[in-house]
Amino acid sequence: MPTDAIHHDEREAFARTFLLHGPEAPTILPGWDAADLLEHLLLREGAPHLRAGSRLPGPLGARAQRALDALRAKSWQDRVARFQKGPGRLSPIGRIDALSGQGELLIHHEDLRRAQPGWEPRRLPAEAAADAWRAVGLMAPLAMRVRAEVTLVSPLGGRRLRSRHAVGSLRVHGDPLELLLWVSGRDEVAGVRIHGDRAALQALQEGRRGM
Repeated sequence: MPTDAIHHDEREAFARTFLLHGPEAPTILPGWDAADLLEHLLLREGAPHLRAGSRLPGPLGARAQRALDALRAKSWQDRVARFQKGPGRLSPIGRIDALSGQGELLIHHEDLRRAQPGWEPRRLPAEAAADAWRAVGLMAPLAMRVRAEVTLVSPLGGRRLRSRHAVGSLRVHGDPLELLLWVSGRDEVAGVRIHGDRAALQALQEGRRGM
């Protein structure tokens, strides 16, 4: 399946989740509901300047705030439909996401899914799982600051992250999507198994994960 088709399927599934639960649905992100999450995605993909611009004094700030107010005034269905279209072909965010395995989309979809009562892990199609595994490889070196040698193990293979001042070693096992969530710091919902020596486990507690 072409990569664009994988991304399209994930975006469509995410849009269905937004419509199913509505704008007031909780997410696992503190202080954010579904409307906040959707706004973050829309601004990230189409107007990243508006968030900061709305805080500026004078005409520039007022213009940015009006644009934000206009977005928020749209119906939930219209906002979700705008998200479904995705970033334009010339959007730098679209190109970055295509190269990175669409990690942002996968993670934020689970931020919404896994805050709902009775949620269950989903098993991605093989092509989408490969996409998530690619996102793990790109995100992990940037998102993890742990003084241990960490090996991420999925059914698709292993990735070793070395630390210059490692005090021990860890092995973290899970499906690609679960590892992606763990690398991004979402411990409360990531389905992983962690094995390591005492020093490495202590380093994990003291370290940092997430962007």
